[in-house]
Amino acid sequence: MRKCCLKGLCVGLLAVLLGTASCRAQEKVVYRDYDRLGWTILDSLKRPGAASLFKGMNTLKLATRMLEENTPVDVEPRPAGKRELKPRAIIEQRRESVLMVFKYMRATVHPEYIMPWATAVVLSEDGVCVTNSHVLWQLIDTSARLDLRDSLLFVATEAGKIYSISSVLSYNRSGDLAFFKIDTRGERLVPMPLGEDLAVGSNVHALTHPAGYPYVYTSGVVSRTFIKESGNPFGNRVEITADFAKGSSGGPIMDDRGNMVAMVSCLHPIYYVDQPPSDRQMGIKECIPVSSIVRLMRKLEK
Repeated sequence: MRKCCLKGLCVGLLAVLLGTASCRAQEKVVYRDYDRLGWTILDSLKRPGAASLFKGMNTLKLATRMLEENTPVDVEPRPAGKRELKPRAIIEQRRESVLMVFKYMRATVHPEYIMPWATAVVLSEDGVCVTNSHVLWQLIDTSARLDLRDSLLFVATEAGKIYSISSVLSYNRSGDLAFFKIDTRGERLVPMPLGEDLAVGSNVHALTHPAGYPYVYTSGVVSRTFIKESGNPFGNRVEITADFAKGSSGGPIMDDRGNMVAMVSCLHPIYYVDQPPSDRQMGIKECIPVSSIVRLMRKLEK
């Protein structure tokens, strides 16, 4: 009996030790040099021959002039994940599907630089992406004028790879949606799986680039669902408690399985009186439900 107990104790201690070692291995912290990433991206743009791979904003604007609103987008969405994930797993498994949108500002009075502009999400391996229509408004709105410094609008990954925007595929102004295609040069991207709209109280996870801070994770819950414009099929909205800010536009809101269930749209600050500089009380964080995104997608025939 004593021998059996000792054997059981040894097995138990071994399990604890293995579990502790496993936890320590999983808790390794990665520190990323995002300042260096910015310089890497700018250097990539300045390499000999790189400019010929990119379409300038004027060229894109001219090509988008005849694009009709609500044009169906041919894309086969990645199937939704079924297994619940821990927040860290969501971040690591989905960060490749989240892109940074940049503007390249040519040198005038000031030196050239790249401006963090927004967030976008990969929907297909061949480069179909989605963001907000207000992110691409200078290309979509025929009355919008380009700044003299505006040269390129492009996307980049966390690994520092840059891709040109080859075309705007579709948009819906009231839904704050815009689809675009990037030139992957034959590379296969990792698309974001799409889930379903969530009810109030459901957990949500955001991975965006607020104010030029790349890949910031925040979490919260769905705080409200409402109709912004009655009778408009793109009028549904979702409000969440997870933080985001300028630069987060177009970023994914995900469920506990890492599926995209909404997209960042805008933030409405609430002050004690109507306007600042009075004390800010809270911010209403408004998002576009995934059902609105899917509404513009046309599945590819197999």
